[in-house]
Amino acid sequence: MIPAAALLATALSPSLQGRRLLAADFDVPRREAHASGLPRAIDVRGGASPEIVFDLERLPSLPPGEAAAEYARALAEAEIAAPIPLVEAEQAARQWTAQILVEASLQDAALSKALREAELKPSRAAPVLAEAAAFAARFEREPKEAYWSVESSGALRLGAARLTDVEDQFALRAAEIRALEAAPAGPYGVLGSRRYPAALVRACFRLRAPGTLERLREALGSYDTVGVVPFAESIKRWRKSLLPR
Repeated sequence: MIPAAALLATALSPSLQGRRLLAADFDVPRREAHASGLPRAIDVRGGASPEIVFDLERLPSLPPGEAAAEYARALAEAEIAAPIPLVEAEQAARQWTAQILVEASLQDAALSKALREAELKPSRAAPVLAEAAAFAARFEREPKEAYWSVESSGALRLGAARLTDVEDQFALRAAEIRALEAAPAGPYGVLGSRRYPAALVRACFRLRAPGTLERLREALGSYDTVGVVPFAESIKRWRKSLLPR
């Protein structure tokens, strides 16, 4: 195993969610690179066939806690392996990243300090850590607030589809979707003589292979239903651990 991956796996292992993703992603390739060109020092490429890439030039300069956050995020994205940007995939990835960091912080004072500082004073040098801290704070107030913060973000609005909307379209018009020869290029796509936003039809076109929707839904699990309570309880325990003794 890549040394950096082994060290970070140890750091994230105190988290139950971290152990789950480490086991689920056991067969996902880990690659070392120099100047990978990816947005993060530890990042995922490959979409539906993911691999986790460690940029050895940028990794040593990451602030405390950011490498753990980026690896947690990479594990989450690799588990979901979404071939296109999906709202639910982004929500789940952010939730699992934050949950891993919160749970691991219960046994790692340095990580706990970094996570708390990222909440109080976010840094551009540690974007994933800051994002996780902000998501956890919103989730603590109200899970729907955290989910909406993801869905309403500018980057997602530009190109992400909702898996639920795609599933609904397949339930209504699977035959028409599978009959498409190409994704629509204009502002609308036509299914069964009815116009729909092109972004939705393009998403349907790209997810039309048999079994794709089912695999994605299985990978996402019940992050926004059954998964709410364990994360909320972890945040409570972490908050309690921050109190002076």
